[in-house]
Amino acid sequence: MSTLLTKCDRSYPLVHPELVEATIVPSDGESTVGCVAQLCEISPSSAKLVVQGPPELSMHCCVRLVSSKLEEALEISAQIDWVRPNPAGEWLVECEFQPRMSEAAFAQLLASGLLERRAAVRYQTRIPVQVQWLPGNARVSGIVRNLSEGGLCLCLVTREAPPDTRDVCLIATTALEEVPLPLKIRWSLQVGPEYLIGCQFVHGKDFETLRKLQPVREYLHEHSRAGKPARDRR
Repeated sequence: MSTLLTKCDRSYPLVHPELVEATIVPSDGESTVGCVAQLCEISPSSAKLVVQGPPELSMHCCVRLVSSKLEEALEISAQIDWVRPNPAGEWLVECEFQPRMSEAAFAQLLASGLLERRAAVRYQTRIPVQVQWLPGNARVSGIVRNLSEGGLCLCLVTREAPPDTRDVCLIATTALEEVPLPLKIRWSLQVGPEYLIGCQFVHGKDFETLRKLQPVREYLHEHSRAGKPARDRR
């Protein structure tokens, strides 16, 4: 007998993973010490997390999620489905929920604003770039934290966008040259010592330009269940 999938089985990446404290706790009673993890994406039936490793995990576990965006901590019974290393030297873990989350419970998670619900899939990335607010200004170092066909999230640790700034130039470096990418600023947010800035591409082709850069390609395939760019979907 096959299980019918609903639209809730779509796997959602997180908008800001740093706002969620995730822990994988053994449920066999042998240990109460959990494995600290980063939640990458989640659906009603499973979750993908990143841990430092190689990790020592119990097959039967509980995924605990704590966030200021949630009214109370979520504790979800699960089973480790697979564990494998990624190019960044960390370990990807997929947990299958047993039983799956109810649609009502998952709807509350969606309503928290923690999950990326946009049609354009966002990919978690760690791309070092230079940022220039105005022509002739000094450059500021930044990191592209996630990337989609529509835009990206830029992380800065030195300064936020100057007041009333709506345009910014991102400079990515290839093996041969620097590539300037004009962007429109849509929002900005301070999280601890960091400044997160949501940007929209001025030219749609710039998404493909970033995808072709080697630093991007190392990370785009880490979260495959979140989907692929439209041109790559089957």
